[in-house]
Amino acid sequence: MIKTSIMFSAHAIHVLLRNTLIFLVVLFIAFFMWLMVGIKLDTVKVADYNVEGLYIKLNKKLIVKADHVILPQSKAKPSFTSVHDTFERIKYLLTFFESIVVKNITFNNNTMSIRFKDDFLGLSSKDYEIIGTARREGKMLKATIPLLFLKKHNVTMSGKLTYDLHEKILSTEGFFRLHDALGRFHASKDGNSIDFGLESDSFSDLESIIDMFDLEENVQSWVVDKVKADQYKLRSLTGKGTLKNGTFKMDFDALNGEVLFTDTQIHFKEELPPVLAPSFILTYRNGGLYFDLKDPTYEGISLDGSKVSILNLLNADTHLKLKIKSDHRFEDTMQNLLKAYDIVLPLDQQSGKVKVLFMADLALKNSYQDFFVNVDFSKSDVLLGKTKFPITKGNVQYNKGLITLKNIYLKDTFYEGKLDGKLDVKKKKADFLFDAKRITLGDEKETFFILNNETVPFTLNYENNIQIKIPKLSMKFTNDTNETSIQLNDLNKVKPYLPDPGPIDNGGKVTIKTNDFNTYTFKGILKRESCFLYEKNDECKTRVPFEGVLKEKELDFYAFDKRFYYNKANARIKLSNLNFDLKKFLTVEAKKEKSEKTKKKEKTTEEKSLIILGENSQLRYGDHSLVTDSYDVEVKPNGDIKAIGSSSGDIIKFSKKNNIFSIQALRIQDKALHPLIDFKGLQHGRYTLKFSGDPEETMKGEIIVEGGVMKDFKAYNNTLAFINTIPALASLQNPGYSDKGFTIEKGVAEYRMIKQEKIIFDSIYIKGTSATIAGTGEIDLEKKTIDLNLAIQSARELGKLVGSLPLVGYILMGEDKSMTFGLQITGTLDDPQVKTSAGGDILSLPLKILKRALESPEHIINE
Repeated sequence: MIKTSIMFSAHAIHVLLRNTLIFLVVLFIAFFMWLMVGIKLDTVKVADYNVEGLYIKLNKKLIVKADHVILPQSKAKPSFTSVHDTFERIKYLLTFFESIVVKNITFNNNTMSIRFKDDFLGLSSKDYEIIGTARREGKMLKATIPLLFLKKHNVTMSGKLTYDLHEKILSTEGFFRLHDALGRFHASKDGNSIDFGLESDSFSDLESIIDMFDLEENVQSWVVDKVKADQYKLRSLTGKGTLKNGTFKMDFDALNGEVLFTDTQIHFKEELPPVLAPSFILTYRNGGLYFDLKDPTYEGISLDGSKVSILNLLNADTHLKLKIKSDHRFEDTMQNLLKAYDIVLPLDQQSGKVKVLFMADLALKNSYQDFFVNVDFSKSDVLLGKTKFPITKGNVQYNKGLITLKNIYLKDTFYEGKLDGKLDVKKKKADFLFDAKRITLGDEKETFFILNNETVPFTLNYENNIQIKIPKLSMKFTNDTNETSIQLNDLNKVKPYLPDPGPIDNGGKVTIKTNDFNTYTFKGILKRESCFLYEKNDECKTRVPFEGVLKEKELDFYAFDKRFYYNKANARIKLSNLNFDLKKFLTVEAKKEKSEKTKKKEKTTEEKSLIILGENSQLRYGDHSLVTDSYDVEVKPNGDIKAIGSSSGDIIKFSKKNNIFSIQALRIQDKALHPLIDFKGLQHGRYTLKFSGDPEETMKGEIIVEGGVMKDFKAYNNTLAFINTIPALASLQNPGYSDKGFTIEKGVAEYRMIKQEKIIFDSIYIKGTSATIAGTGEIDLEKKTIDLNLAIQSARELGKLVGSLPLVGYILMGEDKSMTFGLQITGTLDDPQVKTSAGGDILSLPLKILKRALESPEHIINE
């Protein structure tokens, strides 16, 4: 260090003067008598001293000249304790010598010269050059040094020196030039205490000055290489120390310094742009360097309040501390600053500002390093991957590889709440807790997910791609560079938060994928306890595999290998080879409609009617089915329905208006009739069905029969068996009432269904080739019982054959010789009982009225 060099230079001067005085004393003793006249010697050798061209004369004081002097090498080391001895010798030099001129002195492998006359003192060597005056004024020794040049370090000094010979107090002050730096210095010594101070004007070459000091390479790099400035100025450097056992001990606690850097660039990392500052003050105190930056900026971003320091310069624990502050959007520029230190916060702020604090602790003598990041958010939008988080306020910290989220309050159209959690940067995993005030999903027209005041834990893994798991909802969210996927593995966990669960009945699962967040594809399975979709064998499909595509205003939904298709834009459902239960569907729609009314939302656009198109699909309503080749159903926004179906050319219409439901089937075949009335006893022929009313109250129906056969149902079979037991009626089996069925020419039945619990037959009239049947009665659907009263009237021809038989109580003979008998069918539907009726009961049946009504069936059909 420069202080050591100066110390050795001072020592050299001190030893030179000491040896010179010894040499002079020797000469004085030996040649005192000759001094008065002057002595000139070519060569003088005394011990290890060698002098050439010596001239000595005693005037009032001694005059000494020499051409070449060789002095022995001293074994003594430089010591501040000899300063006093040196000044004592200078005192005697000034007292006894008038002049001293030595042209060449060889000492310690150095060549020197000395000149002293009339208080003028000049010393020169290969290391230094001194020119000045020295004089004694009473007890004070004073020196003026206009030039002190340390050649090795290119240091030039000038100043004044005073030394109190009695009190032994040394004071000095002056100027110095070190390379291109000009400055002032002062120093004093009082007893064993030494104080000093210096300052400079502005200069530009700091590196040359720093090279003079023995600094750690990393410390020197920070002061010289990583910190660049156009101008430097030493504002102050002050210190003190003590002399103890011949050694100067610096009081480093009292050492203080300030250097002003102007127009600066600070290069934290080679791959980063520099931090710019118009100026900063570098302060040394307590063994540390402190960079006090003024108006620092990084890539145009203010880093006001940022600081840099290098601590513990005096021991092995030297380390750099960075404290970088910013009040700016946390985007690529700020992220790159952190990434340079291998700190990755997977956040991209799209709007707003944050307060960022980045602190780094970097050892300069070993490999230790530690980092801390604190981000205080105000209102802003932040992306985590492709997921947007609208933050109102909150805090994010990074420390020892962990990112901690504290009180991140999120508020968006769809959700609001507080987010907390920790993220392990090394493992790229995180655990979060969202204290949700609300979560709602949907649009202006419809909200399909609502969660209020619940805590939702979830995990995040972004080792390969972004993966979020929400166990409470059995949800998994995956995002990579090409695709985003959402998996719902148990829809039952989502169902409680759905105002309209829709097709979610008993759970299921679904996977949703998107590449651009505009178009979504989905695929999954729905589990249902009830359903409105059936296979051909009437098997209810409780597991519904589905898939589809969702866009902004479009939805294409497919199920059962695309046999079910729903298009939202056209409000259209298409079914193929899949049966459909309209009543259950309407029940679902009714619940949905009720839910919509509860929301009390205004409809901004006119809603479309839902169109249901079926091919090779049965249309079912409760226990009644419409077997058609194709059908077309229109469900209006208010719930009204119009439907038309075709079965082998036969047309069937049904409709619903408010609570009134009606069916019209004109001259249809039996395969279409059976599912409609849930009765297979009428076969072949043609049938017209009219059925209308409120299913929850009363529905009225009418069936008109044209031809066909009646057979193969319990009541018919038991009636046939009963007839076989009565000889008088046995002849009815041939030609019409037999196990081959009852041949029908025409017929009509009028009935009422009460609350879907009872069917009341107001009249039954069937005209066959051998007999006519009329009757009334009811069927209890809940109790599964039957109670019918029938009258069977034989044809005239049959009446002639039995006209001679004795009159019996259950047979009435007409004037035209026709025979009428009555039957009662009662009991359960599974095993009805048949018995004859009394003659008076038979007469109560309005046969004539029914006959007149059927004399023109075409008139009835066309009504």
